[in-house]
Amino acid sequence: LLCYVMSHAILVFLKTSVESKDFFDLLWIAGITDFVLKYITIGFKCLILVLPRIILAFKSRGTLYLLIEEASQLMRSLTPIQLWYKCIMGGDSTNSYLLEGTLIVLYSLCKFLDVCGRIGGLRKALKILCKSQSCGMRATSQQCSEAGDICPICQAEFREPVMLICQHVFCDECARLWFDRERSCPMCRTAVVESLRYWKDGCTSAHFQVY
Repeated sequence: LLCYVMSHAILVFLKTSVESKDFFDLLWIAGITDFVLKYITIGFKCLILVLPRIILAFKSRGTLYLLIEEASQLMRSLTPIQLWYKCIMGGDSTNSYLLEGTLIVLYSLCKFLDVCGRIGGLRKALKILCKSQSCGMRATSQQCSEAGDICPICQAEFREPVMLICQHVFCDECARLWFDRERSCPMCRTAVVESLRYWKDGCTSAHFQVY
């Protein structure tokens, strides 16, 4: 089964002949290829996950998860283009020229909009990776004492404490990990970040990119 899956997946990356295959065969090839690429993406994320803390801090991993996911979605969007162009232009009948031209225009337009959106997402992920991330301002020792010297998230003494706009104090790493998944303060639910960036918690898109 694994050999069968991989042999079909490789067809998308090579110059394959699609004349002998029907629509459902091509749909199967595209789906399996997307499935393989998705698991490659998960593999890269697992590699980030197992890196020791001294090599990559936990608070910095969310931006890498986001970058990997956005790059993966762009790759998965580009991969089936060659396959479907060959499928659409594979007809030999002169009566199908108009239909083929119409399908190519529609497919190209949809794919162009899709790829532009993926590129935009990847650019945003690169900007987030390159700029310094801060959830709040550095908290003073007096502010930490007033907060009880204990981080409400990890229930340990503050490490690199930061104060949010709502005046609650947390460890910088704890706050960064929290805001990878949420946009509001864990104590009072005040909105702290403008918008929540999906994929920073390491999850992977569940949709299949088959067109």
